[in-house]
Amino acid sequence: MTSTYRRLRRHLEGLAAAAVTGFTRPRVRLLLLSDDREYTSEQQFAPIWRHRWHLRRKLGLAVDWRPLQGEGAEVEALLPRYDAIGIKLSFRRPAPEAEAIVRRLRQAGQAGRKPRFVYFDGDDDSAVLWPEVVDLVDLYVKKHLFTDPAAYGRSFQGKSNLTDYAARHGGWSFASDIIPIGQPSPLASPERLHLGWSIALDDEISRLPTISPRAHRSIDLCGRVHVAPGNWLEALRAPAIKALESAGARWRVAVPRERVSQAAYQAELRSARLCVSPFGYGELCWRDFEAIRAGCLLVKPDTGHIRTDPELFVPGITYVPVRWDFADLEQACLPYLRDEERRVAMVEEAQRRLRESLSGQWFAGRMAALLARLYL
Repeated sequence: MTSTYRRLRRHLEGLAAAAVTGFTRPRVRLLLLSDDREYTSEQQFAPIWRHRWHLRRKLGLAVDWRPLQGEGAEVEALLPRYDAIGIKLSFRRPAPEAEAIVRRLRQAGQAGRKPRFVYFDGDDDSAVLWPEVVDLVDLYVKKHLFTDPAAYGRSFQGKSNLTDYAARHGGWSFASDIIPIGQPSPLASPERLHLGWSIALDDEISRLPTISPRAHRSIDLCGRVHVAPGNWLEALRAPAIKALESAGARWRVAVPRERVSQAAYQAELRSARLCVSPFGYGELCWRDFEAIRAGCLLVKPDTGHIRTDPELFVPGITYVPVRWDFADLEQACLPYLRDEERRVAMVEEAQRRLRESLSGQWFAGRMAALLARLYL
């Protein structure tokens, strides 16, 4: 879907919804600005837009969404009309350019109502790419945060803690990468970090049906985890592949290499009892939530080093944690392959939590917390 088409669709949806619900005077006005360059990052705004009329009724929050082109000159005149400005830029932008855009928008907003400024970091990982931007806004929203705040005082080889792991344990070099060093300087204002919501709320997940974990399953353990040669994700995925192939000696295991259609992929998940989902460019990926929706029990490297919302990664309650090198995969999976009722109970709890988080009521609570931190 092209960015032009997405913007047109948002505009038409807004007009149609306004015609049905009528206009009411909002208490808080929020303007979302994004350069529309990275689809997965843009999805951080998806639940705000999807629930915008619920947010207006429950919180008095009116939401607009505008494209951000160039350095933002085309939207400067709009800023004083709003109480809060949400900004999103592609991680591919050079740091000085990103900082200049945020600074310019902030200065333009001082001419009127002096809106609060929020940066929405939609990157997959938990690190902060531009520490200087944190100092330029009132709140910096991440999809997930490091459990240990001290992690925001460390630099990484490559963009994140995961590239750093690949460098240290897999021998990968990021010296010539677009981002050779992640978090190049410690955060001066770590208190401005705010835990938002994970990709569990992305449009793609919200549209999936929920399949009973009790449905017939012909695969014990599945893991579509192969990557193309030369990708640093090999450091995270190769141990998973090795462990899965070894587990094939005792269980019905699927570790496919070929690409398939989305329909075939979903059918695969619906046929599996457990699904192994390694880390990718970030700790979480759509596979995590696709598996839950499909009725699989999620098996994943331990995520205890991050905080997420909704909380769908509770060991022994909603997922099965394993070591990052997958050395304990068979031992960790065995109890749930022996005890079907235990597996079903965990999947049903994960499905319940995910279903609740996709509701307008749940999301209104998250947005209320965000507005409270902005004193709005």
